[in-house]
Amino acid sequence: MDVSEIFRANLLQLLKDRKISAASVSRKAGLNIRAVKDIEERRAKSPRIITVIKLAEALEVPAQDLLGLAKCHCAATDDLSDAVQFFSTLPTEQRDLLVTAMRQLVNAVNKEPTAPVLTQP
Repeated sequence: MDVSEIFRANLLQLLKDRKISAASVSRKAGLNIRAVKDIEERRAKSPRIITVIKLAEALEVPAQDLLGLAKCHCAATDDLSDAVQFFSTLPTEQRDLLVTAMRQLVNAVNKEPTAPVLTQP
């Protein structure tokens, strides 16, 4: 089972245990009313990290628990666990700025032209 599916299963189990609707938790997290429903119905296969964090906050659980980091092989990756923990401690405005900066960096790296090949005349 991949991390996205683990996240989906953990999210749905929490909703069931707490008797909370998908629309209700979406609203509480400040997300589109369909956000959780799309995860539930597998239309959103790989939610953004900000979505995971907002849902964790709305459900009052650590993001790591939603992602199942303590239960899967990726828990051994301290960097990922540390990054999620750090990211979840930031205020919303700082998280949004960081996400924007990371997207810009990824886009710049992906669009970076390859080094020109030098040829002799």
